[in-house]
Amino acid sequence: MDVGARWYVAHVKPRQEEQVCARLAEAVVETFLPRLLVQRRHGSRRWRALEPLFPGYVFVRLTPDPSVLFRVRWTRGVRQLLGSEDGPTPVDDGVVAYLRARTGPEGLIVPRPRLAPGTRVRFVDGPFALLEGIVERPATREERVRVLLQLCGTVVSVEAPTDELVPV
Repeated sequence: MDVGARWYVAHVKPRQEEQVCARLAEAVVETFLPRLLVQRRHGSRRWRALEPLFPGYVFVRLTPDPSVLFRVRWTRGVRQLLGSEDGPTPVDDGVVAYLRARTGPEGLIVPRPRLAPGTRVRFVDGPFALLEGIVERPATREERVRVLLQLCGTVVSVEAPTDELVPV
């Protein structure tokens, strides 16, 4: 891995994400294309298809060396590297790390399990780690749920982020 390498976003031509990744791999440029498995339907026919999480965009890891930038910019299928007239704008490494952490073994973004009311859950992190409770209210936009816990002989309602919980 290059010491000065950063993640950038390449805007690519429609439906050319996979081909651009293959061409950049030949040029020894690391790429990341997060994908989802989605349901498709046409009339009565249904199927599952792989689609990019961000259609038309590919993450590329490179050093901002002019020769490398030139090679990436002129790769067939690449429209441009996102940025300003000063040059491409790097993406925070945490963004790509978060997406990679959500990627399963097949290379797909794995959706979090839905925590419906009545689901028994265990806290894996935070102040209530290892305690179990029951979901009272489903997840909000902020990805928080209300959980009923038995503490000191009383039922207590606690609000917690969904990433601190796992279904039991």
